[in-house]
Parts: sequence; structure tokens; C-alpha cells
Amino acid sequence: SMAGNFWQSSHYQQWVLDKQDLIRERHHDLNILTEEEYQKIFIFFSNFIQILGEQLKLRQQVIATATVYFKRFYARNSLKCIDPLLLAPTCVFLASKVEEFGVISNSRLITTCQTVVKNKFNYAYSQEFPYRTNHILECEFYLLDKQDLIRERHHDLNILTEEEYQKIFIFFSNFIQILGEQLKLRQQVIATATVYFKRFYARNSLKCIDPLLLAPTCVFL
Repeated sequence: SMAGNFWQSSHYQQWVLDKQDLIRERHHDLNILTEEEYQKIFIFFSNFIQILGEQLKLRQQVIATATVYFKRFYARNSLKCIDPLLLAPTCVFLASKVEEFGVISNSRLITTCQTVVKNKFNYAYSQEFPYRTNHILECEFYLLDKQDLIRERHHDLNILTEEEYQKIFIFFSNFIQILGEQLKLRQQVIATATVYFKRFYARNSLKCIDPLLLAPTCVFL
């Protein structure tokens, strides 16, 4: 969060990286690409996110947040880790929720990606946009984890191992999935409930609210 004191914010403490940090984190990519080629990839995908956001009629704030998520991810991970063409729309999808713009429907997101790739970026991609809703949702969970949104867990890790902690999240993700299916909710609603659940425990200990109470509350929201 960047609310309150910037110098105490997670952005300053974890994401203001100096040049040495950046070079160290991306040396795998710079074994293959020149610095200039690497920068051109980021310019390309910043443009992609901008055009995708405009086509979806998102506020500029949502587009800017998506671009920050995209750059943050690759500040800590190689370009080979996740295809940027999948990560870019996933960042837009997540940013629309975080900025409380309203959830973009999965089908609209995929259709708009297909249109943007075909009409605006056909010079770079001869094939159509290859990803579907399930890819976006899987990528979103990975992005959430890597964004360090699940970060405020040191209290819990004094009691649980990392593996036990992760198993709790897998258990309650399954719980929310099954509950949503029993209630005949759309997959998009179930996915949003899971994001709410993870975001709460990104900022609070598991001892704060019983997960068995929070999980159905997130579905209700």
C-alpha cells in the first residue's frame, strides 16, 4: 500500500530498486537480449496495456496500475517466467479489481485481446491471441503471489511452516470454489471471492478472522 507515509509503504521498501538490483534480477534476459531490446519489449507491452485499457473503456488510473504491476513482476522475474502477452491482460484484469473499477467480464477481456492483437499488433503477432479465461485466472493467482500481496504473514510463519501456510490457502480456495459451484455462481464471481480472501490475509494474520468465516463472507460480497 502507498497510503499514509510513502517511506513506510511497501512500494518504497520493496519496489524502489536501484540499477544494481535491476541488473541482478534480469541477468538471464540480458544474456539473450541487449539492454535496448529489453527496454523495447517494455515499451511494446506498455502500449499494449494502454490500448487494451482504452478499448475496454477503463480509467487511466486502472491502466497505470496495470502497467506498474507488469513492470514490478518483471523486476523480480525473467521474461521467460510468464509470456508477457498473457501477463499484460492479467495485470489489466487485476488492476480493475484493485482500483474498484468493477470486474471486467472474462469473455469481454478475451474478445478485446483478440481484437487488439489482430487490429493493432498484427505486425508482431501473425497468430491470433492464444489465451483463454482459465489462463488469465491461473496467471492472476501467480501474479498476486509474486506481487507480494500475500506478504504480511510473518506472524503466521512463526507458528506454521511455509508449506502448511500454502496448504491452508489451497484448502480455502477449494472451499470457495465448491461453495460457489453449489450456489451456481459464475466462475468470475468465484475467482473474485478468492482474490478478496487472499487480499485480506495479505494484510492480516490468519488469527485475525477465522478463515472458515471469511471464506463464505467473500463469496457473499
